Amino acid sequence: MRAPLLRLTGRGLALLVLGAAIAIAAAVIGEPDVVWIGLLMVVLPVLGLVLVGLTHPRLRMQRRVEPEEVPLGSRPRVVIELENRFPASVSALDFRDRAPSEFGSDAKFSLVRGLGAWQQPVGYELQANHRGHFRLGPLRATATDPMGMASYSWSVPGDDATLSVTPRVHPLARLKDSMGAGSSGDATPQRIGQAGQDDVLVREHRHGDDLRRVHWRMSAKQGELMVRLEEHPWDPSATLVIDTRAGAHFGEGPEGTLEWCISLGASVAAELLSARYRVTILSADSEVLSPGHVDNLSGRQRMLRRLTDVTPSEASTLMEGLEDSTGTGNSQSIVGALGLLGAGDAAALTAVGSRMLQCAALVPDAAAFGAGAAVVAAHDDACRLLEAEGWTIQRYRPGQSVPDAWLAMLARREAR
Repeated sequence: MRAPLLRLTGRGLALLVLGAAIAIAAAVIGEPDVVWIGLLMVVLPVLGLVLVGLTHPRLRMQRRVEPEEVPLGSRPRVVIELENRFPASVSALDFRDRAPSEFGSDAKFSLVRGLGAWQQPVGYELQANHRGHFRLGPLRATATDPMGMASYSWSVPGDDATLSVTPRVHPLARLKDSMGAGSSGDATPQRIGQAGQDDVLVREHRHGDDLRRVHWRMSAKQGELMVRLEEHPWDPSATLVIDTRAGAHFGEGPEGTLEWCISLGASVAAELLSARYRVTILSADSEVLSPGHVDNLSGRQRMLRRLTDVTPSEASTLMEGLEDSTGTGNSQSIVGALGLLGAGDAAALTAVGSRMLQCAALVPDAAAFGAGAAVVAAHDDACRLLEAEGWTIQRYRPGQSVPDAWLAMLARREAR
């Protein structure tokens, strides 16, 4: 926090220098009346320094962000509650609220208040164009004397606030039905009781099921035989691969393909977590989210927090992130939100996908994004390799929304 600063303004400094020059010149030529005028000009800025130094407002503030967590591209509002506890202050106040460099320039505003203690709320909006956690503050105040001769600047006591900018999450049509049944291979069961270690999962009776597994109370309620699944519980799982390589993407900020892929990954993960899937999220060089049984709300929050912290990777291929993961073993489905691909990326994805029942990836249309001919050729070759191994590959174009690209991928898979 910067120290308080008491200084003359440009007007006060000019008047001080001019007054001193007049007083000296008048003394040299023997004009005592003019000397007094010069001395008065010197005294006025000094009086301004004393006045603003002694009577500046004694401020405190409380800052809040509404809301504290927003998706990328939103405009959250910052509200600052100012309170002056010094009744003898009369001054114009200029404020500068420090904002992270990612948000552009600091917020500036002014207040003019008369005598007396006062409270004043002020607010402004931010354009959240960068994902991450950002600290707002401190608030710097500058008071000037009524004549504008001197100013006093200080940091207003109060807590800073933190703004979290998460990936955008889009609703995706038919996602749960498109991801398969999970590691047990059973149809989606019904749950009896509260979620936990003692809950009971049931499904419809099938030919060959042991009658000892029949849940008679649930069968009576449903009007058909229902069997317990304690021995082989429904445990669906999926793996998401988000290509975070900086060199594999086009554009920057919320409109760049990196943020597009992170938004796709967050959207898919949010839907799967709400359906109680065990979700593994991989980046180009690490495991971002490991599978775990958590309730819907905390699972979504945990996922968004992890993806909020994701930064561009300097990795050249996807091999490191895919090879180091231990969370893909039980997954039956894999979805890739990918950038430009090469032969090595296709090989790494094929190795992981060979254990899966369903494999799909959304990749950029390299030609539409303006990539060079050699890059387009290598990318298309990698896509053909994946398609030959059973992957559903859908190319997204500039300006295409995540839900539209997802629907196009589903249509392509159904047409195969």
